[in-house]
Amino acid sequence: MVYYKGSFIRAPICWRIRELVQAVLKKLNFSMSYDKTMDLFQRKGLIIGKNVHIERNVKIDDNFCHLIRIGDNCRITRGVTILAHDGSMHHATGGYGTAGIVDIKENCIIGVNAIILPGVTIGPNVLVAAGSVVNKDIPPDSCVAGVPARYYGSFSDFISNFKEKIESSYVFPQLQAISDYEEFKKEKEKMIKEAEKGEIIYKIIKPRVISKKMDNKK
Repeated sequence: MVYYKGSFIRAPICWRIRELVQAVLKKLNFSMSYDKTMDLFQRKGLIIGKNVHIERNVKIDDNFCHLIRIGDNCRITRGVTILAHDGSMHHATGGYGTAGIVDIKENCIIGVNAIILPGVTIGPNVLVAAGSVVNKDIPPDSCVAGVPARYYGSFSDFISNFKEKIESSYVFPQLQAISDYEEFKKEKEKMIKEAEKGEIIYKIIKPRVISKKMDNKK
């Protein structure tokens, strides 16, 4: 839409097409740049295991990426920062700093905007909650949260309890996966109503596809 003095007019179709093409090209260019960056980091020594998901705006210490290891089946979510060096004393010491290995073992989940500091080992089987700052080793089978991150439960118990919730709850699909507008409105209203009562459960499904095999329990 193009807005003008409180009213709006629809942008001509050629404008909309141009905007769409520009958005796709921008996203494609960012994707290619990120892939090239990750490839460069790995050639410099960054170790990434199998079946690892790293969001595209994760910040990895470029100058010390050779000190960072990420094990199999890990998920590093958006906004995470992984540092392998501390240069905070450069100015006072004539350019000296410290560095240490960051070892994220297999089956770890690092939440949104978490910060991983140098010299720590995490996991395996660890959940780091969103916004946490990890400044020391996290033992296996742990859930941690806070600044600095502190233990609040075992990973295995967390997953077990969550699976029980899934079995006893109505499972919502992600709304962006619903292509039918009426169904979208119905699910949205129901989701808001249920969320006002407390925590809800959702399931990731392929965009714009409704899985007929989903077994939503009431």
